[in-house]
Amino acid sequence: MSPRSEEFMAEAQRCLRGARAQLEADLPSRTVGEAYYAMLYAARAALSEEERYAKTHRGSWTLFNETFVVGGRFDRDLASQGPKLQRMREGTDYEARGASTDEAEAALATAERFVTGVLAMLGG
Repeated sequence: MSPRSEEFMAEAQRCLRGARAQLEADLPSRTVGEAYYAMLYAARAALSEEERYAKTHRGSWTLFNETFVVGGRFDRDLASQGPKLQRMREGTDYEARGASTDEAEAALATAERFVTGVLAMLGG
């Protein structure tokens, strides 16, 4: 993995640890945010390996889909969770919509599967 991709993946791992800590602290909305960013940084790590970069969150998900999902390198259903979790995170961050503990647990589990999937795809 390139140094830049390693940086992105290290940040994804830090976000996963943060999400677990937020969940343990009974802060479900913050858990959702950390879980989302873990997914985003993992996606950016994968894109970096292909020397593809996007300026926006939405652009990152679009590029990830085009680069890895369309060709069958990454699971379509799991990849589709990124934009869904983005919308949930935006709701908790910008619209003061709370997340339940169940939603936070599901978000964290999804992020863990996504990061693991990206690592496997990259051979790590």
